[in-house]
Parts: sequence; C-alpha cells; structure tokens
Amino acid sequence: MRLPPIARALRPAAVSLLAVSAALAGKAIDIRAEAFKLLNEGVAAYEKGDYAHAVVALSKCANEALNSFRAYYFLGLAETGDHRYTEAIESLKVALDLDPDHLQANVALGDAWLLLGSVDEASPPYYRALKLRAEFPAALDGLARVAEAQGDDEKAIAFYGRAIASDKGYAPAYTHWGDLYLRTGKLDDAVKLLVEAISVRPDFAAGLNRLAIAYGRLGFANEAVATIRKAIALEPKSPEHRATLGQVLLGMGVVSGAESAFGDALALDPADPHAHAGLAEIARRRGDFVKAVAQLDLALADTRLDRRTRADLTATRAKVVAEGERSAAIEAKVASADATAADRTELATILAGRGDWTRAADVYAAASPAGADRETLAYYFFRAGRFREAYAIYADLASAGGRADLEVDAGASLARLGDDARAKDAFERALAIDPERKEAKLYLGNALLRLGKTGDAIAAYRKFLTDYPEGPESEQVRRVLGALQPAAPAAPAAPAPPAAGVKP
Repeated sequence: MRLPPIARALRPAAVSLLAVSAALAGKAIDIRAEAFKLLNEGVAAYEKGDYAHAVVALSKCANEALNSFRAYYFLGLAETGDHRYTEAIESLKVALDLDPDHLQANVALGDAWLLLGSVDEASPPYYRALKLRAEFPAALDGLARVAEAQGDDEKAIAFYGRAIASDKGYAPAYTHWGDLYLRTGKLDDAVKLLVEAISVRPDFAAGLNRLAIAYGRLGFANEAVATIRKAIALEPKSPEHRATLGQVLLGMGVVSGAESAFGDALALDPADPHAHAGLAEIARRRGDFVKAVAQLDLALADTRLDRRTRADLTATRAKVVAEGERSAAIEAKVASADATAADRTELATILAGRGDWTRAADVYAAASPAGADRETLAYYFFRAGRFREAYAIYADLASAGGRADLEVDAGASLARLGDDARAKDAFERALAIDPERKEAKLYLGNALLRLGKTGDAIAAYRKFLTDYPEGPESEQVRRVLGALQPAAPAAPAAPAPPAAGVKP
C-alpha cells in the first residue's frame, strides 16, 4: 500500500525524533549511573571520615540527581563532618523537603544548628523526631547536648540517661555523656561511659577518640596511644584523630611526636583548629609566645568554628598574650641584680606551667625556699627527673612523721631510682599512718612485684580491688593480675608510679 504524500513527508521527521528520544534516554541512563556511582563514592568517603572528598562527590551527585534524598542527606552529614555547618543546614533542609518524616535527617539538622551555635534553632528538629518516634535515642541525645550548651548539665544528664535507657546500644549517648564528664573533670566517670561506648560499638571512632583523651588525662599513656591509633585506623582521613594523638603525646611530654601528629592533621585539613591550637601550646612551652599567638590566630580564622570552640580559643589567646607579657617582664627582673626570691618563685611557677621542669627547679632552688616551700621544690625536682634530690627533701620532710602523702612521694622517688626495697618500706609507712591511702596500696603492690615477691604482690593487688572495685586504676590492676602466673619464673612489669604529688 502506498502512503499518502503527507505521510511520506513526515516519515523522515518521525525517524529523527525517535533517534533523538533514544539518545536522550541513553543519556538519562548514563546520568543515573553516574549519580549512583557518585553517591556510593560519597557515602563510602563519609563513612571513612574523609569528609572533604565526600562533599565533592555528593555535591556532584546532588547536581545530577536533584530529587535524591540520599544525596542531600549524606551531603549534609559530610558538610557537618567538614565543619561547614551553614551549608549542611541547607542540604539537610532540601533532604527534609523530599522526606519530612525521616528521623535521622531531623536529628542531623538539629546537630548542624547546634554545632553552628544556634541553640534555639537546634531544638525543634529534635522534638520533631520525638513526635515521629517517642524516646528516639538520637533525638534525646541531641536535646542533652542542647541542655549542655545552655549550661544545664543536670538536665543534660537526664536526657543522656533517657537516650541510653531507650537503646543501650546507642554509642553516641555514652560518648557525649562521657565528654560532659571530661569537661567537668570527672575522669573516672568519663572512662566508664566511654569504655561502655566502645563495648557496645567497637568500631565507633568518636568514642575511641574521647576515651584516648580521658586515658591521657589520667596519665595512662600506653592505653591512650593505643586507643587513638585504633580511631586513626578506622578513619585514616580524619584530622581530628591525628590532632588528638598530638594532644596525648604532648601530655606525655613527647613534644616532637606531638608536633609531627599535629602536622599530619594539618596535611589532611590545613585549617584544623585543634592542630593549630596544639602547635600553639608547643610554641608556648618553648617560650615563643609570638608564634603561639600566630597559631591561635590561624585557628580562629577558620570560619567553620562552632561557638564553644571559638570562645575557648579566644580565651586561650588572651591567656597566652598575658603570659607572654608577664614572662618577658619577670625574666628581665630575674636577670637583674635586684631580683628577689619572690621574683624567682614567680618565674619558676611560669616555667613549671610551660613544662620546663629542669629550669623551674633551678630557678626555684635559687630562691632558697624554706619550710613548706621545700615540698614544691621536691616536686619540681621529681618532674625534672632529678629523683635523688627529690627523695632527699621528701624523706627529710617525712621524718617529722604524720603525713602519709610525703611517705608516698618519698617511695615514688625511690621507685624511680630503682630502690624498690626502700620504696616498699616507705609505702608501708604511709599505710601505717593512713590505712586508706589509695595510692600507697597500689604502689606497694607494684614494688612487691618488681622485687619478685609475686605472691605478696598478688595479695596486695587483690586487696586493692576489694577496696576499690571500680575505676581506671582497678582496670589496670585487673590486667596485671590476669597476666600474672604465681608459678611462673617471670612476671610482667608493673606500672611505673606517676609524678610525685599527683594522685593516680
């Protein structure tokens, strides 16, 4: 059959339109495939803590898949991780336009507002999540952090308790509650919560990070380093964990290692405020206050800072400036012929605050302190590693009797000198004065173990656990007891005592 003339005329155009449609369909398939690839790449980067990479991939994905909830949701999470809170809020708003009832997206929006410092804006998304699901742990955890930001720690603790009661496996609530105790100085309580966080979720890098900080503040150096290295292994692209490693090493006095760790953090994020703050502290300890202030200015230049971090850094900067001015003035005084004992005492205090224990001890000794001040000099000697001089003072002061703490300090000095027999005697004298002296009980077990009296050491450790069943020191003692075999010819090394005058 022959086609009419008009049909014959339109047939080439129809064929052309079909070809165009096929081409467009093919292009759409390619776009969807590329968007899917970018989404997977971005989510994977986010889960590894590589937030900058995640933001790039997810931004491209969102541009190609305009109606993709997952693209905008994970983009908001990645931007939050990268401290880009204003951008995160916009991305999460788009995600919630696409799915208003998504629980985690509402919580994520509250988190972004809270980190930006807008406490009033943070609460509504958390309450919306609770309307969608009563006692939703992530929302309760968010409201706890809002209460903290408002200065109501009691209310915050109540919300954290509700979050954990709702889901005992929700690791962030343990971590944030532990962080509250870190901030308020309740280190033992912080450790308990943070250990629980990684018990319910061993791969929770944030919990490991905070636990490392807690261990570091307690002086448990090996535990702190091992814990933060686990966090780094889980999230190798996260500058936060490298900066925490720097903090831990700096607390141990390993300045070169700390400096290297802060440098590694800045290689991942050149604006990381915690790394800059760490380098500022190193410069301050070295007496280079100009460099310290410059590093703090770099930290404060980061527009991504949340309100609390900015306030803390600003306060630190003011203290460093004041210390630099006072240090220069007192150094000049001490260098003059008119220097007094009070001038030298003040300079020694400044030097001790910078961790320059050797010079602090020398300057303080030159002030010829007498009476109770000799105890401070002994402490400076101990921290400077001059244990023989420290012991001489502690032993002399302890000879007057009546003070268990001085016997403990004398024993700690002897232990550092390797004289465990006399250290044991000192700890026993401390317990004779004060039978409840906690550190004396612990150090006595350590001295007995180093003396090879394994059975007596085991008895002392067991007595310690009976008296103190909880706490970080108790956990260390349990580890030692677990490794000890009474019949074995050798026993593991006991923990070294901390600095004299510092409670374990």
